[in-house]
This record gives sequence, structure tokens and C-alpha cells, in this order.
Amino acid sequence: MGSILIIKNSYEIDPKLLELLEAEHQVYIESETWGGLDVIDEHHIDVFVVMSDDHVELSIWEFLKAAREGRSRFTPIIFISKQQNDVLQSEINKRGSWYFLLFPVNQEDFLTIVEDSMEMVGMLDEKTIILEKSGHAYPYKVKDISRVERTPKRRIKIYSQKPGTNEEEEEEFFFDEPLEEFIKIHGIGTQIKKAYQSFLVNASHVKEVRKVDKELVLRNGVVVPTSKKFIDNFVLKTSKK
Repeated sequence: MGSILIIKNSYEIDPKLLELLEAEHQVYIESETWGGLDVIDEHHIDVFVVMSDDHVELSIWEFLKAAREGRSRFTPIIFISKQQNDVLQSEINKRGSWYFLLFPVNQEDFLTIVEDSMEMVGMLDEKTIILEKSGHAYPYKVKDISRVERTPKRRIKIYSQKPGTNEEEEEEFFFDEPLEEFIKIHGIGTQIKKAYQSFLVNASHVKEVRKVDKELVLRNGVVVPTSKKFIDNFVLKTSKK
């Protein structure tokens, strides 16, 4: 499970391919790079996809510079175009995590690249928080945390995905601060967001936002309550096209 941002410009995305992507990952789609900048300001992105007739235009390189700020130089980027460009190909040849595919995209090739990219991200993105209880340290990769729940007696419960499986684990810790402080203390605001007075949720684990029912459906099937005040944390302010 990971997050993908697609800048599609004037290109159309195969609905069947998009359905396969959304079944496994959190997918954000923007028509222009300026919209993509809004997304990376609010959400942690693992893999970037840029569809364009001209990948060497200034706006794309400015976007990529912003997207990779504070990230590993091996952050995966997939370029898609109707024709190859020698300048772009030269850049791709220098980097081990940049890819190029001709449009229309071969579905199998694209999914293989995404799978390989997510595996690479898993090795690179080791953002970890450490919680303590009874003299023991509990390290958590942020990407594995699905939600944080406020429980009685000034405690919180961490729900996380067991590495390499879809099995969920939970552990309770003392935390005598508002939930918002948990986000600030650990610097995880681009991934973990307030969903309800008693819940924080990892945006990349959200499969469906039910605006009418004020609920978030996570990829493991768990339903978390949200409210009018917090639901926009999980709905892009820019349009998905």
C-alpha cells in the first residue's frame, strides 16, 4: 500500500488501470503541476507519475524539484509521453529510479514499475516514530500506522499493519496531550491527520470517504467516524479529474 500522484495534463487515464491502482494504493490525480503542488503540501506521496508531451518544460522541472525536496534522490518518478525525448532519456539514464513509458501505456509494464517503485520506497522511506511503555521502546514506521485512537485514562491506542502481512496489531500508550500534539511532536502531519475528536487517521490508508455518513473506510475494512470539521483533511481541495 502506498500513495501515487498522477499529473495527467491533457492525457486520459485508462479507467481499468486506474481501478487496479486504486485497489492497492491511494491515488491522487491532478490536471496541472500547480495542483500537484497543493497535493504534496497536504499529503505524503511515494511515487510520482507525470504525463506530458513535453517533459522538459520549466514548470515540470520546478514541480519535480519541489516534489523531491527533503526526499531521497531515488524517489520514483514515472514519465509517460506519446514520443520519446532525448533530453529526458539522458536524465533517466543517470538515475536508477526514473522510468519512461510510451502512451498508450502497457498496463502490465506500468503495474510492474509501480510495484518495484513501492518496494524501493519501502526501503527508502523509513520515517519512524518511537513510543515507550514500561521501559520498552516500540518503533513504528509511520506508513504502517492506520489510525490512532484516544482511549480512557489519558491513553492512546496505535493500530498498525504488521510488516509483510495484512494483519493488524494494536498497542496502548500513555499520552497526556491533545491528539493534535501527537502529530506535532512526531512531525507526521503530511501523513497522519485528525479525523474525529478521538481519532487520527493515516490518509494513505483511506479507501473511501463517505461525506454523507461522515465516515472513513480504511483499506482493511475498518470504518472510522469523522465530522464536518475534519472530513476535508481526507478530501482534496483541488478537483480530481
